[in-house]
Amino acid sequence: MPRYKDGPPPGHTGGFGEPTCRACHSDAGLNEPGGDLAISDAPAAFEPGRTYELEVVLRRAGMLRAGFQLAARVAEGAAAGAPAGVLTPSDGRTAVVWDTVSHLGYIEHTTAGTAVVSGAARWAVRWTAPAQARGAVAFHIAANAANDDDSPLGDFIYASAVRVAGMRR
Repeated sequence: MPRYKDGPPPGHTGGFGEPTCRACHSDAGLNEPGGDLAISDAPAAFEPGRTYELEVVLRRAGMLRAGFQLAARVAEGAAAGAPAGVLTPSDGRTAVVWDTVSHLGYIEHTTAGTAVVSGAARWAVRWTAPAQARGAVAFHIAANAANDDDSPLGDFIYASAVRVAGMRR
């Protein structure tokens, strides 16, 4: 994470053909045993316009720093890959960055958000569901369990996805 302690460039979640953090940190395979990445508190089905508090958790013994990037997009159909709702930080450990080409917002770690406590990194994320349910939403996330040596070597990259069904009002 040497150049990206304050967050990676947009478009590294592994979803919809995007690369993951392995674009730079490629000496270990994706989702190597010994680590785990999860998005918790996502509803099975979202209520249009409602705000949800999600938690991203990355665990790996020996990691000294950690980072992530997450996007929420329409899962399928003609609008597949388009933004789905709004992601906002819950605290100073995360920030939203925009891809000016795709007009997609990503939420990711800040420098303060790279801290690891007891072998885990945790980030709180707010997601406001789309105002109209047009189908499922896909959350794609990639994370780096880093060794904090300011190089792209010796880090472990994890990727995951969560799908949430739309619920009509």
